[in-house]
Amino acid sequence: MTPSSNPFIAVVDAFRSPIECFAAIHERPKWAFVPYLLIILGPFFFWGAYFNHVDLPWLQQTLTSQLGNVEQEVQEAWLSKEVLLAGEVFSDVIGRTAALFVLALWLNLSTKSSTYTHSFGKWLAAACFIMLPAVIGDLASYLNAVFNTSQILPNAADLNSLNGLLKLPLNSLWSPFTTTIPLLMPWYIALSYAVVSAWTDFDRAKCIIVAALPWLMTLLIWPLLIIAA
Repeated sequence: MTPSSNPFIAVVDAFRSPIECFAAIHERPKWAFVPYLLIILGPFFFWGAYFNHVDLPWLQQTLTSQLGNVEQEVQEAWLSKEVLLAGEVFSDVIGRTAALFVLALWLNLSTKSSTYTHSFGKWLAAACFIMLPAVIGDLASYLNAVFNTSQILPNAADLNSLNGLLKLPLNSLWSPFTTTIPLLMPWYIALSYAVVSAWTDFDRAKCIIVAALPWLMTLLIWPLLIIAA
């Protein structure tokens, strides 16, 4: 096994050979700035393309009908192209950054019993590479926004999310859940498994549990809360 030689090769290795990628990141965690930039820049290109191609009057009318009674002044202030674009980009950037920190915190705490312990900073670097497949989803979403001739609401346009497949309306009780759950979750779990197995002395079963548990808990607990509400 030969660790990745530079941060750009590490990005490629995250898809091609994760073990080599994480071996390099263990020694050079600062390389994580490259995947982080890719992760947060993706929404700028995707949402820019979406709002450049969507029929804005149709979008405003549909959002108004699905979100209930909205005063005319509020529509003019909050349903403009610029505000909608800024809101989607801001939501994605903040949401993805928060997800990175939460994932890093989970990996840091759940591996404390390992003989080999690592700092939160190293797990944060690993999290940036774990979430790197989101860039693939951004590319697919961008191409869909550019070449799809049908009109799609923002919560169904992001192919990174489950709602990109289900396309539930905004006023659906399940829309926040399906919009948040990533379609690429199995890929994230696989990369989490790779780094936990590479950086700790856990056996295979424990590595799988650490990699999958936070995602599975989200899939189980959130729907139960929706049903119970």
